[in-house]
Amino acid sequence: MIESWFFVLAMLAVLLIPGPTNALFASAAHHQGITKTASFIPAEWLGYLYGIAIWALLIHLGQPIWPALTPLLHVISALYVIWLAFNLWKSSHLQKHSQSHKTIRPKQIFFSTLKNPKALLFAAGIFPPETWDSLEHAILVLGVFSLILFPVSWFWMVFGRALLAGNIKGLQADRLYKGSAMLLLLCMLPVIFRFF
Repeated sequence: MIESWFFVLAMLAVLLIPGPTNALFASAAHHQGITKTASFIPAEWLGYLYGIAIWALLIHLGQPIWPALTPLLHVISALYVIWLAFNLWKSSHLQKHSQSHKTIRPKQIFFSTLKNPKALLFAAGIFPPETWDSLEHAILVLGVFSLILFPVSWFWMVFGRALLAGNIKGLQADRLYKGSAMLLLLCMLPVIFRFF
């Protein structure tokens, strides 16, 4: 069975941080309404599922040939988290992103999620190594992932729409990004410690 459930915090932090898919959800909810945008959640879920599965398969096939692949991907994942936190600290592009993406389709959400580096982060760094040992573990971890993904998507639809509409007094996008960077680093500490 899975020894530590700290990965759930890391999963939550990575899904909550502003990224391309979350920005698309916020923009779609702002321009197209929450009801229509809610129908895009399965596209995001499938995009993550395919992305994570592709990375997990590459890791599984590549590890016997190149044993250093998994540690290398762990290091790349850790560096990505640090880079992402740094970029979040100094950026606030949600408003600009919303202006350039007024009409969004499920296909955009799917491909945005599929190409998202978070899929590598989940497959190589956040999900416990036991995830891929059995079908039962994989279903359990992906079930927990799904239970976290759906409320986070709703959060970004509701919160992102309110933020873009200017309905949240005293909160600006730059403060949101700085807070997200701190949350990300805090929740990723157990995962980073596991690497080393």
